[in-house]
Amino acid sequence: MSKRHDSQIKKNELIVSQDFDKQRLDYWLKKKISFISYPSLCRLIRKGVVRVNGKRIKNSSLLNTGDVVRFSRIITDNFSSEQSEKYNKKFSEFIKNLVIFKDEEFLVINKPSGLAVQGGTKIKLNIDLMLDSLKFDYNERPRLVHRIDKQTSGLLIIARTLSSSKYFGKLFKEREMVKTYIAIVKQRPKNENGKIELDIEQDDKKLKSLTYFKVLFSNDKLSILVLRPVTGRKHQLRIHLNYIGTPILGETKFKGLKCNQFQNLHLHAYHLRFNSKEGMTRDFYAPLPDYFESIMNNLKININFNDNLEFNNLKKFRLENAN
Repeated sequence: MSKRHDSQIKKNELIVSQDFDKQRLDYWLKKKISFISYPSLCRLIRKGVVRVNGKRIKNSSLLNTGDVVRFSRIITDNFSSEQSEKYNKKFSEFIKNLVIFKDEEFLVINKPSGLAVQGGTKIKLNIDLMLDSLKFDYNERPRLVHRIDKQTSGLLIIARTLSSSKYFGKLFKEREMVKTYIAIVKQRPKNENGKIELDIEQDDKKLKSLTYFKVLFSNDKLSILVLRPVTGRKHQLRIHLNYIGTPILGETKFKGLKCNQFQNLHLHAYHLRFNSKEGMTRDFYAPLPDYFESIMNNLKININFNDNLEFNNLKKFRLENAN
């Protein structure tokens, strides 16, 4: 591998080390090729540019120690090392100011709406590109362990070590990470609380999805909801709330039910709860954005969200095709 800011892989093959045994191909590639966005890496896999032991495989395939990952051509990126240095310096203080917690294992940031977690088509500014600015006193580059939508604000965990990255990956995979969102939506749900179960199409598959919700405030125009997603499908909360006829304020994803008069999507990742490696319960909260507070102040709404986050009698989500 070349130095961190080199924008190409000069060798046409790499060997999987024991540290990455049983890890997904796309996860491994992202750690090895940090200068290319995750969607771009997935496209390279689909096109057969990346092969494992001479065979084309899916991005979700698990690697084994000693596997040979070959590239049919030199992988490059138009983002030069000089541009990268300039870019990182410009946004270094910006990303550092988003950090609300830091210890030896991980960081927690409060992501603003409009900032993408990873790059993609027409996305140049993203957290993934700025991770070097969050190294602080470490030599190791921090790692993303989950994502939230570009338009969604709120909590994002970033691992500082490989071991913590694996630990958080396990928590998310096994649904041991409790995630709670606050949303302001158009109109009001038919029920004060309930669950939304829906098959969501993703990668040509229909996947089960589940979200619990409860209403904290409603009038004839809008409602404030607490949401507990059990599964983590792409755009799940936005799809679910649109499905029950209460699109999120600022929603632009769905035709016919757009709320374009609001500049920001009113969906906020407010709370995360999980058990640490040492078995301690950890809770993190992200203050609501100003545009949430503005609506609440105009309507003279005073809600203690911390007292309204719990959902009782939730069943363990176990479905054969839930993964």
